[in-house]
Amino acid sequence: MKECPCGSVFPYTDCCGPLVRGAVQADTAEDLMRSRYTAVALKNWDYLVQTTHPDERKGLENLVEDNAKIEWQRLEVLGSQNGGREDKAGEVTFVAYYEEDGEEKTLRETSKFLKEDGRWYYCGKRSQPKIAAAAGKPSSKPFVRSKAKVGRNDPCPCGSGKKYKKCCGK
Repeated sequence: MKECPCGSVFPYTDCCGPLVRGAVQADTAEDLMRSRYTAVALKNWDYLVQTTHPDERKGLENLVEDNAKIEWQRLEVLGSQNGGREDKAGEVTFVAYYEEDGEEKTLRETSKFLKEDGRWYYCGKRSQPKIAAAAGKPSSKPFVRSKAKVGRNDPCPCGSGKKYKKCCGK
């Protein structure tokens, strides 16, 4: 099984795959951000448009052209503020490493997310991204989930006894 590009320890089919395919919705702002990175790495532009808030979609028509020469390497989530299951808004700060025209670069951003009608949307960035040559060293503090991500066939964490996909994962 192929590891998910988002940097989790889970295979793509159990991590961001169901989100990118549209089988399930993101539970948190961070889940949406990770799945959006995965979509960029896999060049799935439709998913980026679908998960961008309608008020922010202007300018997305150049996604393919703007990313033609970019190869995404890895993602590091630095932290998040709010954006949980019960929140209506949140922010996720990350660094994405990529290569463009043979040069290693980084994109650092704090992305804003809104939850409307039970669905998370990307709503822009809090600060302009910083693009610079990568130092070539991984961060000394990689992101580690505190709990395992709930897979669609796992028991639902609410305690109903049903599979997650048939209960809270709808």
